[in-house]
Amino acid sequence: QEQIMQLAQKLAGYTLSEADLMRRAMGKKKREEMALHEEKFVNGAVERGIKKDKAEKIFSLMAKFSDYGFPRSHAVAYAYLAFQTAYLKAHFPEHFYAAVLSSEAQDAAKVFKYSKELRAQGINLLPPDVNESYSGFTPLTGAIRYGLAAIKGLGQATVNSVIEARKAGPFKSFFDFTERLAQGLNKRVLEGLVGAGAFDSLKSDSRELHEWRCALHNSIDAALARAQRAKRERMQGQNGLFGSAFEDGDQVEQPLSTGVSWTRSQLLLAEKAALGFYITGHPLGSYVDLLQTSKAVKSIELPNLTSGVRVSIGGIISDLQPRTTKKGDRFALLRLEDEAGGTKCVLWPETYRKYSTMIENELPVLVTGRLELGEDSPPSVIVDQVQCLDAILKARELVVLRVPQAPDPAELFDSILHLINTHSGNCELMLETAVDRDLLVRVKVSSTLRVERSEKLETALRKVGCKLSVEKMSLASGGV
Repeated sequence: QEQIMQLAQKLAGYTLSEADLMRRAMGKKKREEMALHEEKFVNGAVERGIKKDKAEKIFSLMAKFSDYGFPRSHAVAYAYLAFQTAYLKAHFPEHFYAAVLSSEAQDAAKVFKYSKELRAQGINLLPPDVNESYSGFTPLTGAIRYGLAAIKGLGQATVNSVIEARKAGPFKSFFDFTERLAQGLNKRVLEGLVGAGAFDSLKSDSRELHEWRCALHNSIDAALARAQRAKRERMQGQNGLFGSAFEDGDQVEQPLSTGVSWTRSQLLLAEKAALGFYITGHPLGSYVDLLQTSKAVKSIELPNLTSGVRVSIGGIISDLQPRTTKKGDRFALLRLEDEAGGTKCVLWPETYRKYSTMIENELPVLVTGRLELGEDSPPSVIVDQVQCLDAILKARELVVLRVPQAPDPAELFDSILHLINTHSGNCELMLETAVDRDLLVRVKVSSTLRVERSEKLETALRKVGCKLSVEKMSLASGGV
């Protein structure tokens, strides 16, 4: 197309804008406009010493070329790019996906989509790391390191500061990071980094990952305060006789704050808040056996089923949207997410009234209903039953109570019965006692006596010499 424009300019005296108009007319096959341009082109060429029949032949060649040249030139370019892309994806998958993920870093849904492709090819997507990550995603051998710029709440200026600060050496601790990077840090930035797992490589003790990230989260305020003190001291030059308390090499490491630890689910929720999806696992991982026993299908399997069949799906509630019908009745739309993707679910007024107080975002549930498949729309489920997965699991717990030999068994059992009645619940109860050194006897308690396991119950039982433990009942032994 550029050559057509150059011919019009050099042979017929077209201006650049006039040549562009002729190019458009040829490219879009506008015959009336092309006829006008033919006259203009031939006259302009004749004025510049080209014979009329030669000018007409040149224009005819250009017009004929436009019939095939314009679309085919695009086809060649696209085919060449497609070949290059396919070659990179086949032979350098880590580099290919790192580039794709970097270009889509702000779209969590697309990052999640490509992360599934990575896992299918045996490539790990590693969490971001303050000592190893760069702005974009970094290709490694058999893995890709998450980019800092893809963490929610981190601006490019903060990312650049992290990369610049570690040129002086890797960050040794959480407090070392906050003191060396006082510029641009705030609570939201640190919450994003902690939630994303960017400090996991600094863990040097035996704490579980959810305990570690929780301790970091609880230490954010203290770390920011300490960083500000260090910054003020450096600015004021208050080194004193023995130097700064925050001087490199002499710094006394502050312990992380303690408190109630996160659960595994809380870790994953913080991860999703920071990255837009789960990277180190999925909340449904704790319910695999339960979902299999319940014959739950996965979202990826729904398109292969028959519209109208009754299905059960396990997932995490997201994007819960209560709405109102024209008649004023309340209903709800929600998205149910599993490891493979998500499914649109509809709770019409009767069902919504039944479960409205129970359902909420991030709740793991098992929904049952009618599958709807459309030609031009993704699968959806008209829900008529919702069950909380944690409640199902808890109902399947078997509480085992180890009862010691007692001088007055009747008094002991009266105390135990009182505690069972005080802490009644849904868990079945089994009593266990040692007949001799090598023989344990278990007796199942009446199904009318069920307990709710709690720290208070365990403490009270220990006071009367009993020990409580929990076992999972076989899910195959009964219905859910």
